[in-house]
Amino acid sequence: MRISWTATVIVVALTTLSLTGCAASAPPTTGAEHVAATTAHVHGIVASPDGAGYLLGTHDGVYPVTADGQLGARVGPEFDAMALTAVGGDLLASGHPGSEIPPGWGSPNLGIMSSSDVGRTWEPTAFVGDKDFHSLAAGIDGTVYGLATDSIEVLISTDAGATWAPTGGSLFAFSLAVDSTGRIIASTPDGLQMSSDRGVSFAPMMEAPLLYQLSTSPNRQLLVGVDNKERIWVATAGDRQWRENGSVHGMAQAIAITDTGDLLVIDDSGITALPATE
Repeated sequence: MRISWTATVIVVALTTLSLTGCAASAPPTTGAEHVAATTAHVHGIVASPDGAGYLLGTHDGVYPVTADGQLGARVGPEFDAMALTAVGGDLLASGHPGSEIPPGWGSPNLGIMSSSDVGRTWEPTAFVGDKDFHSLAAGIDGTVYGLATDSIEVLISTDAGATWAPTGGSLFAFSLAVDSTGRIIASTPDGLQMSSDRGVSFAPMMEAPLLYQLSTSPNRQLLVGVDNKERIWVATAGDRQWRENGSVHGMAQAIAITDTGDLLVIDDSGITALPATE
C-alpha cells in the first residue's frame, strides 16, 4: 500500500552537541527526543544538484529536504524511486512506474531515467521496461555504477546513464558508493567489499564494520554507514579505518553525510539532522 507524503506529517528538530542537558562528548543519536514524527519509506538520499539540501528517493517519488531535516512537497511525478544518484547537474533514477508516469516508459520496471531539472521532469534513458536498479552510485568523474535486481553483475556507464556495460565484477550488495579516490565500496551480507579497478574485481575490507547502509559526501571525501547494531560509522576516502559516530533508532532506511561531516538520517524515528563530531 502506498503512503501519501505531506509536509505536515514531518516535524524535525536539529540537534547539537551543545544542547542543554547533553554532554559535549555524548555521541549524536536519533530517537523520539529529537524527532516528533515518522516518514514513509525512503530508498535513498542524495545531495541536490542545485546545492539546496538533499533529495529523497521514496515509494512516492522524489522529495526535497533541507540540511536541518525540513521536508518539502514532492517534486516531479509519482513513481517508486528505488535508486537515485546525482551525476554532475543531473539526476539518475530507477524503479517502478506510478500513476503519473507515461505507459510507454515501461512496466513493471522503469530502467534508467534522467532529470536535468532537479527531479521536476524525467525522461527514459536506458533499459526501458526492463531493469530495476536498487543501487546507483556516481564518482566525481561522472562514471556511474549500478546493480540491477536481475543480476549480480556490476554495470558501468561513462555517458550519464545512456549506455551500460558489465565491469567484469559481480557481487550481491545492499548499496554502492564511490569515494574521491575512485574506489567502489559495496555493502554486502559478508561485509564491505572494495574495488580499485573500476569494478573489475572486489576484495573484502577486513578492517571495516558490517554495514548495510552506505553513502558518500558530495565531494566523495567522507563515507558513512550504519551497522546492524544501530551504530553510525564514518571513514575518510582512501583510509580503511572507520570511527564510530553516533547511533540510529531502529532500522536506518537511508543516511547521508555532508562535506563537513553533518549527517541526515531516516530511521524508525523519522528524519533527524545530526551535527558533525570531532
